[in-house]
Amino acid sequence: MTTSATFTTPPSVHIDRDAFTTVIKVRAIRVPTRETDAVLRALRGFVLDVPKVKAVANANAGENLVLLSADNVQNLGDLEEKVPRARLDDVRERVGGTIETTEYDVPLTYEYFNAAQVLRKLLPDAIEVPSSFETVGHVAHMNLRDEHEAHKYLIGAVILEKNERLKTVVNKIGSIESEFRVPEWELLAGEPSLVTEVKQHGATFKLDFGSVYWNSRLETEHKRLVDSFKANEVICDATSGVGPFSIPASQKGIRCYASDLNPDCAKYLKMNAVDNRVKHLVKCYNMDARAFIKSLLAAPSDYDANDEQQWMKSKAEYDAKVAEFNAKKKAAKEKKEQFRETKPAKLEWAAEDEDGTPPAGATFDHIVTNLPASGIEFLDCLKGSFDRRVWEGRDLPMVHCYTFKGADETDEDVIKRGGKHLGAEIVNGEVREVRDVSPNKLMVLLSFRMTPEVAYDAKRQCRE
Repeated sequence: MTTSATFTTPPSVHIDRDAFTTVIKVRAIRVPTRETDAVLRALRGFVLDVPKVKAVANANAGENLVLLSADNVQNLGDLEEKVPRARLDDVRERVGGTIETTEYDVPLTYEYFNAAQVLRKLLPDAIEVPSSFETVGHVAHMNLRDEHEAHKYLIGAVILEKNERLKTVVNKIGSIESEFRVPEWELLAGEPSLVTEVKQHGATFKLDFGSVYWNSRLETEHKRLVDSFKANEVICDATSGVGPFSIPASQKGIRCYASDLNPDCAKYLKMNAVDNRVKHLVKCYNMDARAFIKSLLAAPSDYDANDEQQWMKSKAEYDAKVAEFNAKKKAAKEKKEQFRETKPAKLEWAAEDEDGTPPAGATFDHIVTNLPASGIEFLDCLKGSFDRRVWEGRDLPMVHCYTFKGADETDEDVIKRGGKHLGAEIVNGEVREVRDVSPNKLMVLLSFRMTPEVAYDAKRQCRE
């Protein structure tokens, strides 16, 4: 099993906060304390609007200063020219008939400035300020350039201090060479733990960012694909990670066979299924994708088509009972009556212990391989691997394979590449762009439906 990153404690960083203190001069109006809120409303659009700076300052007892925008108001004439007469007359009445402006010094301290502004002041002019970072739960991860090396701990300290929800800042070092595509990180600031929690579209994912792969930029794509699945379908999630597809899919009532070669991914997958209360719909495995798919498609010695039919019948009956229960509960609530019925027990599908071999002869509606670097190569395990006894009379599955597309490639090139790995022409393939990875590389999704001519080939092409 992989282990989370072990970090060297970063050196302490001193930031001279006093060096950031500056003053901006604005105009202000003396207002009776009781009239402050009304004057603020009347002068909306002309009141000081500076982050972390209050637009009202205390003056004498029973009197406040309403600070005006330095951009819009330099003197009383600006107010009379720019503020609608009715609103200005209202202000005059509330301040006693005459509006008088006075100069006021607004101190801006270190707390006022954001991370980019602080770093611009602290870093040498020739060095570009890091403009962005990704977050995974409480962890911010950066990909700093060589020019930032001498200043990386300062950058980490500022990022941490200026983002209250963060507890840890790390930087990727070297290229990704590990078996499980997990980057190597160095700690720049904060706590050394990379065990965190992420929420996406109603699901909660626990993970160790030091030992599993997670990309927050794929949140929209996760939801889009899951939304395309229908309730009561079954998916084979062959490179599942910690469950970004399987967990939300199961929340829709979809059954999932899910596996990942990384043992830590498999561990957190099962944990997330339990924590999100969908373990009864998710079977979790720790296997190579090819071996996993091969096991599910293997010809069963005792196949009984009635098993699948019975599950679908039981699922329909369970859904009907839950719908009836919810309707009765809602009616009782509307009538303010006591409701004592017990919700129907969850329909169990997955066993508590899934350390064995996946069930041979399984059927599913979708196959997902979310491993862009090499997932397209797994297509070679599909040709001729379907058992006709199991699949006869039902639709063959859709295949959703994430891969990369070069700048000089067309969608047709991606489909041809997929067909080369499948060992047969893909006649109904579609390619959808997911996101830019670099100026010359896109992440795309190749989707197609298996056809009988390919699925039932006499010679099975699945590698061990």
